Amino acid sequence: MSLNNIWRNLALVLFSAFFFSCQDPIGIALDTPSTGGQIVTVFTDTVKVASSTVMLDSTVTSGQSSGVIGSYKDPVFGTVSAKAFAQITLPYLASSEAFAILKFPAADSGLTVYDSVYVYLANDSFVYGDSTKPITVSVHRLTEDFVSAQNYTKDDALAYNPTPIASKEFSFKDLKRAYSTAQDSLLRYKLPDSFGQELYDLVGKDAGTSIDKFTSAVKGFAFVANQDAGAIYGLSISNSFIQLYYHTTNSTDRKSIPLTFLAKRFSQIKTNRTGTALQNIKSLQAIPSNLTNNKTYMQTGSGVSTKMIFPTLAALQKNKDITINKAELVIEPDLDQITGNFRPPAQFALVQIGTDNRLKKTSSNVIDYVALDAISGTQYVAAYSSTNNNYTFNFTSYLQDLISKKQTSDGLVLVPSVLTTTTIGINNTNVSRAVFKSIKLNVYYSAKK
Repeated sequence: MSLNNIWRNLALVLFSAFFFSCQDPIGIALDTPSTGGQIVTVFTDTVKVASSTVMLDSTVTSGQSSGVIGSYKDPVFGTVSAKAFAQITLPYLASSEAFAILKFPAADSGLTVYDSVYVYLANDSFVYGDSTKPITVSVHRLTEDFVSAQNYTKDDALAYNPTPIASKEFSFKDLKRAYSTAQDSLLRYKLPDSFGQELYDLVGKDAGTSIDKFTSAVKGFAFVANQDAGAIYGLSISNSFIQLYYHTTNSTDRKSIPLTFLAKRFSQIKTNRTGTALQNIKSLQAIPSNLTNNKTYMQTGSGVSTKMIFPTLAALQKNKDITINKAELVIEPDLDQITGNFRPPAQFALVQIGTDNRLKKTSSNVIDYVALDAISGTQYVAAYSSTNNNYTFNFTSYLQDLISKKQTSDGLVLVPSVLTTTTIGINNTNVSRAVFKSIKLNVYYSAKK
């Protein structure tokens, strides 16, 4: 065996021992005659992370599968309230991924008689606040159209008739049961026959031939809870629907046409932070953690998030021969604030942020996620670990790019995320929150001595 191979194998053995030892080593020096010196492998957790709480602008809540309704007083974030708005849409054909024309089956043509109309609401399992109190959910007709090209934010609302067309009180047990796709488990409202007849009269007419014509004719609903609800619940709007029932003159069997909520929808989320650590925060403003008891904050759907910058990276950048072997950004929530049903957000992504505290976008005008680790092939997304009480990001390739100055950064911000096999998206479907007490960057690197 050649001398170079012996040194390479020895380096691999020591390097493996380094990574799998029970204690974090400070440094291991390996003589490498072929490269003319020693390679030192080092662990450090002294790369400073300067954190702050930032209020992002334009927090988009449209394009989400779910919405939120209700209100509660958060012991940390103040009073939070929410309403959901949804466009009523034509029947949907999953096989062709398209909306269908509103018409009766050919066999029923000319024989139909209006019967009734119901809306079925699905819960998405989210609840924050006092779930022992019943909640009253009302259905209101919208009097304002959705704008097809608009992305709606937490600050937006559409005008609706203040008099509901249906209203019902539910318990937590009812809402929990409605976390199902089975129709008999969903929250059911019988809607007025006047509304049902209005829908019935559109079947087979021009207004039912396209999604634009139909939504213009019927607009949609606002889902509103009582002001003293005590809790905020999630509605799975994409799994909710309307059933227009009819029968034929030659049969008593009830038939139906399903209408959907599969186009425009969003949540309005209001907050009142009076008396909290964030009562003076303003849009696009960052509050350093040393002004908030060395803690930072994040709340889904409200725009409150945690910003991080790395002011001491210059010390590592001085050595041009540094190789980042492994880097992890570890964010630890304050366990004292994870009580009852105040669960932390399930998953975060990282987004580049500018000095103006706006989310950066790429040249293709999409959000600039720190998206993929080129070495491991894993996405830069971290799920909450209840075992370790932290979120851990694989930071290896990103940090290497910063060290080698392949890219620069004005900072990163946490966003609640949803991850598919190929893409990351912002997930503002609820109001889950977290208080962070520790943010560390653990780095294992090799460099010439």
